[in-house]
Amino acid sequence: MDQMGRGEPVDNPTGGPNSLVVIGARRLSTELGDLAERVNAKQQQAFRFDYSFDKDGDPTNAYCRSDHYMYARYGIPVVFFSAAAWHVDYHMVSDEPQYIAYDRMARIGRYIRDVVGEVADLDRRPVVDKAKPDPDGLCKQ
Repeated sequence: MDQMGRGEPVDNPTGGPNSLVVIGARRLSTELGDLAERVNAKQQQAFRFDYSFDKDGDPTNAYCRSDHYMYARYGIPVVFFSAAAWHVDYHMVSDEPQYIAYDRMARIGRYIRDVVGEVADLDRRPVVDKAKPDPDGLCKQ
């Protein structure tokens, strides 16, 4: 998870205020991506998933450069969520609490809690059905 608190119109993913950026969900495990979608469909108000940062050729190389890739490079399935993709205050001292959209952040937190609960209730790890990357190789989307 990253940037969960932002929610102003200028901060929202390209899909708008009901969007949630999703990265890596199906890159190693179709099952994990399907689980994230299924849990989302059960929410009182489902999110519109924004996969634009997960596409091959993404100029930000988001999948490769975030913390979750340290797991994925060893074949551990990941799903990375972001509420605001690189907002104007990203990594700046101007990123202050008055900009937090608390209701949105709580809603996202409940959804992610539900995803984690579903994964924890599986009787095994999510199936890895995609090629594992070379852990020492260069990651490029």
